[in-house]
Amino acid sequence: MKEIMLKITKKYRFTAFLQVFFIMLNIYFLTYPPKIIGKIIDLLYDIEANRDLIIQNIYYLIGTTIILLIVRVPWRWLSGYTPRSIERDLKNKLFEQFTKIKMTSLQNIKNGELMSYFVKDISEIRQFVYRLLSYGSRIFFTLIIATFTMISGVDFSLTVVTLLPIVVTAFLIVKIKEYVEKSFRKSQKYFTELSEYVQESTDAIRTTKAYSGEMFQLKEFIRKNKLLKNANNEVDVHSTLLSTCINICFGLCYGISLLYGSKLVLQGTITTGDFVAFNGYIGLFVGPVSWLPGLISRYKRAQLSYKRLDEVFKLEREKISYKTDKNSSKLIRKYRNKEFNI
Repeated sequence: MKEIMLKITKKYRFTAFLQVFFIMLNIYFLTYPPKIIGKIIDLLYDIEANRDLIIQNIYYLIGTTIILLIVRVPWRWLSGYTPRSIERDLKNKLFEQFTKIKMTSLQNIKNGELMSYFVKDISEIRQFVYRLLSYGSRIFFTLIIATFTMISGVDFSLTVVTLLPIVVTAFLIVKIKEYVEKSFRKSQKYFTELSEYVQESTDAIRTTKAYSGEMFQLKEFIRKNKLLKNANNEVDVHSTLLSTCINICFGLCYGISLLYGSKLVLQGTITTGDFVAFNGYIGLFVGPVSWLPGLISRYKRAQLSYKRLDEVFKLEREKISYKTDKNSSKLIRKYRNKEFNI
């Protein structure tokens, strides 16, 4: 499985590189609108003298928007092409593997498992590749490019103090995500138990009534239902805590930026335009931080699917010889020519 994935990813390494390159350009040009708007705000102090510069910066802003649109089109196309191509080649390799597996091993695999291999497991790997190339690269380049722009273009101390809650929140998100997954697995377990219990109770309802045991069945049903309700509430609490944590994080970031940034503006360390641009840079981090939980969960799902597929590719194959002699190939050609009257 490892060799197969390396061969497939090597085949599409150029398209993956192009996708990451266009994403990097997109992040880079996204830092320009806040910077241009900040310059325009600084020039508004003397509109008559800076009229030409203001108009020039407006043209720059329009041009940057057009460039962002041009860069975004190939990136979006490649984000769909590369994962789908990897999925197609992986399905072909899996189908080839099933045609060569020994019948003794193939008989132990159920039809439902075959469908899950082709549909569920390969789909999980495709979605992880998509999120890794699209979301993972955006998280990485936003962290580097936006942080560097904030430090070089505005102020180092303001950047460090403002981005500190984002670092802490990223760590908290990873921890809270573990509790979300644990509570979700618990909810699935209780739902399965309740479903099985309801099925068994409805199948044996006549026997239950005959022995007057319906009250016991009802109490057991209420108990299992309460367990499921509590588990679902736990999932909702942890999920809400995750989203609330992200909102609080950026609330703190903007609060620190407003308080400390205003102080720097009054001291003359930065201009009003720099202060406005800095708050625009903070908005670039909202998406990457919110994507982090989904990227982690997709990685874990893809890891489980990879292990399942790896077990299939490790099954013993039939030893088939594909050697054919010259006489048999001549007979085949002769038969085909006679059949089609050639």
